[in-house]
Amino acid sequence: MPDNVIDGAQELLVDTVAALNGASIRDFVVIGGWCPYLRNNSGLRHPGTLDVDLLFRGGDREGALKPAIEALMQKGFILSAKHSFQLLLEKRVGNQRLVYNVDLLHPDESELHPEMFVDQLDLDIPMDAEERQVKKMKSIGSSNSAVVFEEKLYSEFSLKGATFNLIDFTGMFLTKMDSCQNVKRDRDAFDIYVGLLSKGINFDTVSRIREDEARVRKSLDRLIEHLSKDGELFNERVHKFLSPDHRAQESPALGLLRNLQVIG
Repeated sequence: MPDNVIDGAQELLVDTVAALNGASIRDFVVIGGWCPYLRNNSGLRHPGTLDVDLLFRGGDREGALKPAIEALMQKGFILSAKHSFQLLLEKRVGNQRLVYNVDLLHPDESELHPEMFVDQLDLDIPMDAEERQVKKMKSIGSSNSAVVFEEKLYSEFSLKGATFNLIDFTGMFLTKMDSCQNVKRDRDAFDIYVGLLSKGINFDTVSRIREDEARVRKSLDRLIEHLSKDGELFNERVHKFLSPDHRAQESPALGLLRNLQVIG
């Protein structure tokens, strides 16, 4: 039994991938905060992450994730009433019961007709007394993430006996370019900074993808503009998660911008 919240989240990750591996479902990549937490060699302390984000190849097809959802349900995961792209699992941590969540994501690359949500499983439960709609499990789109599979921006990782595909720092950077500018996603700037100091972001690969992918190019252009105009805001978000004794040799925004301007 875990005795702290982060260890509970690690146990959630292990339970999640074990349930999917047990059902021979392996065409997915763990993305999000697990990359900078597990791949961190920057010398910085990463605060950890508390959920599990799963990106599924082909998850943008309706019903494609039904086997994955059913495999998790068979292992005790329950469905969220509010967020249809989440499954929940209760864990005993210390002397308390905590609920952790797993998010189901699909690549969402269309600029003209983006599919933020895709129906994955009909639960045959009416949403209200009039029975006008039924509850469905869905997946949620993740921008700039199709290249994670196209370019194989992940590698196999093992944690406490569970083996799974974990996104690398280059893939993490591409999928967090937009979200790190969001006021509700402070830690994404820090995650990118960890990737930068870990020397894990392959900017040559980013440059090549930029030439081929219009959506990636637009996201990079927006990020460069953000760092140029609001670099101090990016720095504030990074410093929010730095330990008091860490002193950056240069502005995090400037260090990232220097690499991106070479690309641009």
